Amino acid sequence: MTILALLSWIVLGGVIGGVFAASWKVRGLTLAWGVAAGSVGGVVGGLVARTVLPGTTSDGVTIVAAFVGAVLAVFIARVRVTRQRTGTV
Repeated sequence: MTILALLSWIVLGGVIGGVFAASWKVRGLTLAWGVAAGSVGGVVGGLVARTVLPGTTSDGVTIVAAFVGAVLAVFIARVRVTRQRTGTV
């Protein structure tokens, strides 16, 4: 894994998180939280792809996995913020 791959996962996740946080108007899910959750999800998705497919020479598969990880992380953050605001567990 190169530093460039790691940075691309972080940037892609941050952009996806920012777009989703801006488009989903949920009280408590700010742009900063969206970017943070997306970045973490992108890194986790990229690392999972590298672990599951260690012989992958192309970074395309890991970029797709980082995208999916970012989307899932922002969705989880959105659900968690909504539950905290309503008081349900």
